[in-house]
Amino acid sequence: MNRFDKDAITWDDLPRRVNLAKAVVKNIAPYLTKNDKVLEFGCGTGLVGINLAPFCKKLKGIDTSKKMVEKFNEKAKKLNLNAYAEVKDIFEEKEKFDYIVSSMTLHHIKDIQALPNKLKKLTNKIFLADLFKEDGSFHTKGNEDVFHFGFSEEELKEYFKDWKIEITKIHTIKKHKDFGVFLLKGTLC
Repeated sequence: MNRFDKDAITWDDLPRRVNLAKAVVKNIAPYLTKNDKVLEFGCGTGLVGINLAPFCKKLKGIDTSKKMVEKFNEKAKKLNLNAYAEVKDIFEEKEKFDYIVSSMTLHHIKDIQALPNKLKKLTNKIFLADLFKEDGSFHTKGNEDVFHFGFSEEELKEYFKDWKIEITKIHTIKKHKDFGVFLLKGTLC
């Protein structure tokens, strides 16, 4: 059992997580249409995906935490949404989508340099939200599954050099200090 399995029960109880998800949804939803098929990787309990589902035809969530996926599916079923989730890593996904979205997952991906090429095989439009570069103090419970302390714009431009990207600050997470959150909007060149 990973730490996300343990945290799944109370994940949605933290207002800062809910507020971040609202900011992400607000910045992505206007681009979606009722014909779009969307994948959210690192979907967690669905704070983002469940709220994007009404704006698209189908939303599939994937996450490596079984308990997070269970919570996502409970919520989707209760709300009768066109959304479901399964336990899977982004590098295992083979289905194609109109959009791929993710929130606060990039810093947990060890091989971040392989991600842009994987995404190119699945879509030509992405929305990725995560932390701007930070000092390693964001995760107060430890950094054992954190591979990147946020990202600078320069790093993102290098990783996504085959994509046309826009990087916008969309939110600030207030903890012991302020942490900026970006949304990377990308389309294949």
